[in-house]
Amino acid sequence: MRNAAMAMATLVVLGAACTETNKSSPARAQGASSERAAASIDWSAFDSTSIRNPNDGSLRGGVPLPLTAPGLRFNPERDPKARFGTVEMVRGLVDAGARVFRELGGLPVTINDLSLEGGGPLPRHRSHQSGRDVDVFFYQLGPDGEPVESVGAFFDPSGKGVDFRDLSDPSDDVLLTLDVPRTWLFVRSLIEDERAQLQHIYLAEHLRSLLLRHARSEAAPAATIARFEQMTCQPGYPHDDHFHFRFFCSADDIRKGCRDSPPMYPWRREALERAGVRPKPLAPKRPGAKAKVVTHEEARKAAGAMDAEVVRWLDRREAWIEKPHPGRPYCP
Repeated sequence: MRNAAMAMATLVVLGAACTETNKSSPARAQGASSERAAASIDWSAFDSTSIRNPNDGSLRGGVPLPLTAPGLRFNPERDPKARFGTVEMVRGLVDAGARVFRELGGLPVTINDLSLEGGGPLPRHRSHQSGRDVDVFFYQLGPDGEPVESVGAFFDPSGKGVDFRDLSDPSDDVLLTLDVPRTWLFVRSLIEDERAQLQHIYLAEHLRSLLLRHARSEAAPAATIARFEQMTCQPGYPHDDHFHFRFFCSADDIRKGCRDSPPMYPWRREALERAGVRPKPLAPKRPGAKAKVVTHEEARKAAGAMDAEVVRWLDRREAWIEKPHPGRPYCP
C-alpha cells in the first residue's frame, strides 16, 4: 500500500511540475522536473483490475491519467473523474506522449475520456466501462503549419479540417491540418508497446489511409504496419475527429474475470499461451450497463444556428459516415 501511495503521489507531482513549467515555457521546454517525475513513476506499485466487458464492466484500483505530463495533457474541457484506466493503458499513453515529444517536439497530445475510477456506465459512451478504452484527439497544425492545441474538429480525406468556434459566425473559423507525422508516431508507439497490449483502433477509413501512406513512406517496421492494418476499423460513428483506442485484458486480469471483445490476433493468442491463460468470451450484457449516448441527429439539432460553411462540411461528412472506403466492413 505504501508503494502505491508513493506512485500516486508521483503522478500528482508530475502534473504539477508540467503545469508550473507550462506557464512560462513552450511544450518542448517543459523542464527537467517533469521529465524526472515521469521517469520516477513506479508503475509496478499499481494494482488495477479490469473486470468483465468493455461495454459492461467495472474497474478496481483505477490509475488516474496525469492531468499533464511530458507530451500529454488530459483535456481541461472534460470531467477529470473520467480519466482512470488500467495501469497498462495509462502507462502506455504516458510513454507514447513522451516519445512524440522527445522525438518531434510540438504541443502535448490531448487525451479525452478514459473510465470512471470504479468503471461502469459513462455518459456519452457505449463502452469505456472497464478501464481499457480511451479517446484521443489527433495532433493538429494551424494555418501557419505550426502545432496548435487539438480540438474536436473532423478531418476530410485530404487531412484538412476547420475549428468552427462559433457555429453561426464564419469570421472565427480556423483552418486546420492533420499533423500526420506526430499522429502516426503516437499510434506507432502504442502498437509497439507490448506491455500496453493495444487491441483496436477505431478510426475513419480515409484517415487510416493517410496514416498508412505516411508509415510506408518513412519505412516504418513492416510488423508495425501490419498490426496497424489489422487493428484499425471504422465504426458506425466514423471517428474522423478522434481516435478510440481499446486495449486487451492483461493476463492477470483475465484470471480475475476480464473479457475481451473480438478479434483475437495470432500474436495475441501466442502471448496468452506463453502466459498459460485462455481468453474468455464476452459475458452477456446486463440491462443496467447502458449509458446515455447522443446520436448525430440529436447533436446536429442541439447545435442551433450554423453558418453555410458548417452545413457544407456536415453534408460532406455524410459521404464517409455511410460506408467505409474502399469498402472494408465496419468494426465488429
